[in-house]
Amino acid sequence: MHGVPADLPIQRFVGDALFQACVGMDGVHFVFGRAGSICVYGHWELRDAAGGLVDQSQEHVQRDCYRIHVILNADVTAYSFDPPHSFELTFSTGHRLTIYDDTPMYESFAIQPDDIYV
Repeated sequence: MHGVPADLPIQRFVGDALFQACVGMDGVHFVFGRAGSICVYGHWELRDAAGGLVDQSQEHVQRDCYRIHVILNADVTAYSFDPPHSFELTFSTGHRLTIYDDTPMYESFAIQPDDIYV
């Protein structure tokens, strides 16, 4: 699938808390308590309630630390789409996690356990 579709099934993450944020060589895996996980291989950004950039995807050699821990155990309160470019999850802390489809030749992210690859 290319591009973020407006009917991507992410509404199930609303009301669920982020249980883990796992860092791997292929990207970051955001694991929720009941809804599954979002494995991000492409670009993502985490912004605070005021819109300030808290963290984002970047090469491991360029990174001093991750700051995604600020949304651990926070519930997802809303979601939105900007098809075909991105989707966003809003957390109870006010943080917004935006996940982009920015790698047209490769998968940018996957939603599990549904095996949805974009």
